[in-house]
Amino acid sequence: MLILGIFAYQHDASACLIENGKLLSFVEEERLNRERHSAAFPELSIKYLLKQHNKTLDDINYITICWKPGLEIISNFINVLKNFPKSLNLIKAGATQNEISLTSRLKKQLNLKEQFKKLGFKLNKKTKIIEIEHHIGHAASAFLVSKFEESAIMTWDGRGENTSVLLSKGTGNKITKLKEIKIPESLGIFYSAITTYVGFKLFDEGKTMGLSAFGTDKYLKDFDDIIYKCENTFKVNQKYFNYMTHGRNKYLSDIFINKFGPPRKYNDKITQHYMDIAYAAQKKLEEIGIHLIRYLKKICPSENLCITGGVALNCIMNQKIHETNLFKNIFIQPIASDAGTSIGGAYYLYNSILNYKRNYEFKNIYLGPSYSEAEIEEYILNKKLKYSKPENLFLETAKILSEGKIIGWFQDKMEGGPRALGNRSILADPRNDNIKERLNSIVKKRESYRPFAPAVLSEDKNRYFKMNYDSDYMILSADVIEDKKKTIPAVTHIDGTARVQTVKKDINFKFWSLINEFKNLTGTPILLNTSFNENEPIVCHPNEAIECFLRTDLDFLILQNFIVKK
Repeated sequence: MLILGIFAYQHDASACLIENGKLLSFVEEERLNRERHSAAFPELSIKYLLKQHNKTLDDINYITICWKPGLEIISNFINVLKNFPKSLNLIKAGATQNEISLTSRLKKQLNLKEQFKKLGFKLNKKTKIIEIEHHIGHAASAFLVSKFEESAIMTWDGRGENTSVLLSKGTGNKITKLKEIKIPESLGIFYSAITTYVGFKLFDEGKTMGLSAFGTDKYLKDFDDIIYKCENTFKVNQKYFNYMTHGRNKYLSDIFINKFGPPRKYNDKITQHYMDIAYAAQKKLEEIGIHLIRYLKKICPSENLCITGGVALNCIMNQKIHETNLFKNIFIQPIASDAGTSIGGAYYLYNSILNYKRNYEFKNIYLGPSYSEAEIEEYILNKKLKYSKPENLFLETAKILSEGKIIGWFQDKMEGGPRALGNRSILADPRNDNIKERLNSIVKKRESYRPFAPAVLSEDKNRYFKMNYDSDYMILSADVIEDKKKTIPAVTHIDGTARVQTVKKDINFKFWSLINEFKNLTGTPILLNTSFNENEPIVCHPNEAIECFLRTDLDFLILQNFIVKK
């Protein structure tokens, strides 16, 4: 049984391949076409998967996609009638970052077979395309690949077809809906709207989260009228928003602008005003998130919780959920964005619709492309770069890092999801406070306030962080222990927290070995870890790593077993 799971035409396009319930590979289209959060049909991803596993489309039994355009059309029609004539603006609104129109997107989604044909893919007549509800796909991407036999499930994002939050229960290989919260109520759209107001771009919600730590509670009471708790749900006050009539072209209403002033332009200085707005948005997100989690516990009194959807990428809220101690065990799907629904759709079909027993647990996020040592050496030689192949790569690299150098670290299979987790990373010494400024200004070329993550040996996490949980996928924050803040200033945020990655020997032996050698040299079992890129998707191919190395001020590039100098 071979299932191709895809997601397309929204954002975060992706594809995966599962065979008899085992996840073979997963890749996001942006890593191959180099367009951030790509909304394209995942043509390159599909071609990669088929070639990598020596398959053809004739071998595919089913194709899944987690979007039901018919359900969205009904929802949109009701909304257009309710908000007519202002809602006509939605027809002109771009549906994604590549400006594909709403009508064009729906047309393509309604006729996926035709899209395959246009791109030269010949589908077997027996191959069936199965549409699955978006939030069910999210829920399946977490629960059906978790270790839990039963669990409460929370999925939250901007919107699915007409749903923004789904509370459900997983039992065995089945998922049961408990409560749906439908648009216009949306935590994801609310946070995106504030993200655009404080001057960031679509999908920059992580910047807003980082900025919130610099804010005060000046506008917190004002935000009580903008988004607020209700019994078992929440409300977004639509007088402050236009997304139901103008889409992403105009998230915020004139009432919001008149009350809080004009939005910040992208290149303008970030003043305290915008920091305070970000603070209010983050606190309201946490408040309502905890409110919904408490209600989920009430209607599904399990010891286990699965979380996913774009809002689940908010590490601070995830920390707050852990700190409630409402659930004994929590699994947060690290590929929580819409890209993860390609995995969820495939497993929902296999386990819940076709009724096969669950036989796969998500532990390995390193599911993408890899390159042989011979291939990599050839790319290095083509660029006429100086390189060496040390006997002990980990020790030599740890020495370089302990001397204050910044390196690009490229190993084995690429990780999935938005975080670099030690196979496509930029690494540095966390003890050096000056390294942050250097990284932000001359390597990453990004805002100076944004924090960097500590990758810590799992066995040493409690020496540095207040955390009674693992964070293998860098999707949780934790408080830094007070007397350690001065020891690791480069990865301690202004609010005393850090977005932690706990590194385990059995999950990523090479990354663990490097950090362990750094610990032997310095006494510190932590490296600063950030994504290997420069305002682009994380590098995937060795050539992309080399190009990024050459155009930035990285000191060294470690490609597999080679140390490359400029």
